[in-house]
Amino acid sequence: MRLFSLFLLACLAMTARGQQSAAPYSFEWEVVAVDSIPGMTTVRLYAVLVNPADYLTSVSGWDEMAGSVETTTSFYQDPDGWATPNNNNPLLYDILPTLRYDSWVTIGIDAAPIGAEGEIPVGLFPPETSFWVDEFEAGGDLVMDIDGAWFVTLGSSNGTAGEDLRVLVGQFTTDGVISGYLNLQVFSNGVASAEFMDDVYSITIPEFDAGVLSEEPEREGMSWTVQPVQGGGYVHLVGEPCHWTRFDLSGREVESGWTQDGRFTSRGGILRVTGAPSGRVIRLWFP
Repeated sequence: MRLFSLFLLACLAMTARGQQSAAPYSFEWEVVAVDSIPGMTTVRLYAVLVNPADYLTSVSGWDEMAGSVETTTSFYQDPDGWATPNNNNPLLYDILPTLRYDSWVTIGIDAAPIGAEGEIPVGLFPPETSFWVDEFEAGGDLVMDIDGAWFVTLGSSNGTAGEDLRVLVGQFTTDGVISGYLNLQVFSNGVASAEFMDDVYSITIPEFDAGVLSEEPEREGMSWTVQPVQGGGYVHLVGEPCHWTRFDLSGREVESGWTQDGRFTSRGGILRVTGAPSGRVIRLWFP
């Protein structure tokens, strides 16, 4: 396995830069919990593929084409967790409640693999943890700039895109801004290309500002009630005139408005309300 992995990384390095401009794949975030660990937000990163039969077999980085997942603060690492969820048992979450918010990397699984469903453990390369795992497990950035990868093998169910076209690649808990870039090796429709590098793409991770969600709202002196609307969206009633802004999960402004009577409607996302004349600010997240 070590020789195979060394060969894999060597092949990647030969023509690494060729795939960066033509990537058909992307990443997207999904919020798991806000204030999971006090002041922090837990999110999951998914690779978005193209076809239901597409297969993600590895996520990697090396000196010619580094890969990283970085935060402006630190990642939460549970003392009972590990770099992958290979040993996670959901039955233990009631006993070890913070374990469910551990930061880890994966391909397709969030708990111990179920063999009957075709799942296998996620492998790490190199096996010496000093290359990138130790720093990540200590709460630091995940940086693969020498040799590094996590992987599964074709034939297991882990890496298959499925009908939603998404494959889970990691869970991260932080109060900072997450960013980075990772190299994905994807077999289109489950078939490897004749040219090795035709299956490898460098993908930028969209920034995610966990601090926007985990910031404790200040409610004293300003009320804000919310009513879900059938069919989607929300009706908001703030106890004073206000300016409101809705952001997506990467912190980009999507829409905004002013309301004299404190009433407005919105879709889901991160909502920031600034009261007038009080100047008080509240931030909340709505699915």
